[in-house]
Amino acid sequence: MEFDVDTHNVTVLVDTGGSDVFALDYDYKNRYIYFPRYDIHDIVRYVNFYSDDVKKTNYNLYRFPYPSKNRTLQTVAQTDLYPVGIAVDSANDHIYWVDIYMYKLSRCNLDGTNMTVLSNLSYPWVIRLDVTNRWIYIVDNSLGIMKSRFELSEKQTIVNFTSTSVYCMDIETNENRLYWINNNGFMKSAKYDGSDVKIILSTNFAGNNIAIGVLGSYIYYADNKQLLIVTKTPGSKPTVLFNDTSRIDSIFVFNQSGM
Repeated sequence: MEFDVDTHNVTVLVDTGGSDVFALDYDYKNRYIYFPRYDIHDIVRYVNFYSDDVKKTNYNLYRFPYPSKNRTLQTVAQTDLYPVGIAVDSANDHIYWVDIYMYKLSRCNLDGTNMTVLSNLSYPWVIRLDVTNRWIYIVDNSLGIMKSRFELSEKQTIVNFTSTSVYCMDIETNENRLYWINNNGFMKSAKYDGSDVKIILSTNFAGNNIAIGVLGSYIYYADNKQLLIVTKTPGSKPTVLFNDTSRIDSIFVFNQSGM
């Protein structure tokens, strides 16, 4: 679904076939949204063009203007069971994803070719990329928040989890900070090295927070069926933007100026 922050209009973009979707990412260069379907074991994408006459060849040839109701889902790659986190590296034409069935980090080209397993993990859920500085960040619920270089060197755990789990995280590359919500309902932030941990707010509900997106001065997050916005200032009061009929499992904050 697309929620317009300015108008509060809601548009259904695609039907996910009844599958849970726990992650979204966007390829600003080629203009695709990527997401893993948790229950159907593949990675699919739809074309999102802003020009009036654009052709894109991938398996089949498609062309359509945006906005359009003709959004065709394309299967990019077959995965193992239960892919949950995904991240796009447009600069190098790669997709990264983690799954919780085989406990691993995998990568393929944007067209689904050259699939390879990069690393085994314990209980991975979220993956985010700092493409500029070439860092991978992964939420591993048995350990904490991990980071490594793209070639998987300099692996380290920068935030340790003790008695709680985390199912959502986002990064803010302009200020070099991470943002996440733990399973006790606390939204936290830290620098890229794990230092300077701050509590932004408590959502007051445990177990309902599995989606977060950060852009500029704002944090967008889901609390079960509600989409909310809050500033990054600790102690700020959140505002409800939208009430859904089902649990909101993932958020991607689209930056139109990034086009």
